Amino acid sequence: MNQVNQVVKLHMRNKMASWAIPWIIIGANFLINFLIAMSLDKGESINTGAIVSIFIYTLVAGTVTIKETFPFALGLSIRRKDYFFGTAVTAIIVNVSSALGLVILSVIEEATNGWGVRLHLFKIQFLNDLSLIGTLGIYLIVLLHMYFLGFAISSLHRRFGGASMYIFFTSLLLIGTVVSYTFTHFGLWGGLLDWFIHSYMDIFWWMVPLVVVYLVAAYGLLRRATA
Repeated sequence: MNQVNQVVKLHMRNKMASWAIPWIIIGANFLINFLIAMSLDKGESINTGAIVSIFIYTLVAGTVTIKETFPFALGLSIRRKDYFFGTAVTAIIVNVSSALGLVILSVIEEATNGWGVRLHLFKIQFLNDLSLIGTLGIYLIVLLHMYFLGFAISSLHRRFGGASMYIFFTSLLLIGTVVSYTFTHFGLWGGLLDWFIHSYMDIFWWMVPLVVVYLVAAYGLLRRATA
């Protein structure tokens, strides 16, 4: 437990990467869209997907974490197991905070009629039927999914080297091509679209077991990874 705490402190030292940068990105997106919304005619509103930037950043953060901290942690004689659990704890703390921030901003956005200029950035329209707890859960699920997906990919690279990335992404491309051809050949895209429209919430909940898969994969890979 002592070494797990050391890893958490190690990650938390880089406050810029963990806390500041994602909100700087969100803030810049908000400012740009706010200025655009101010120029709209009366009665017009703007719906932007700029909130996705924090989810993309979280994926990148998960991907670069190992490169930036894993060799240093091993140099401090921290066990691989403790590094893994410390990183997981840190990711949960940071992403819970981010999810809470997004929910609070969505509440303010709704209460101010889109910041007074009918700007809808933090309040995602298809989540309107959810409670605040439900919205918080969805944001947290997606954030953790993105982080640990990047973390698992980076663990694969750390364990097997750069060649594993070529194999991994080539395999994904081939699978995607086969699936795309199959859906096109048998005319299945319409059914998939109908299912997505009526069952999109299920996609979020399926991210929960995927996060578990990423964690198990990353744990196994890091246990045998070199510094």
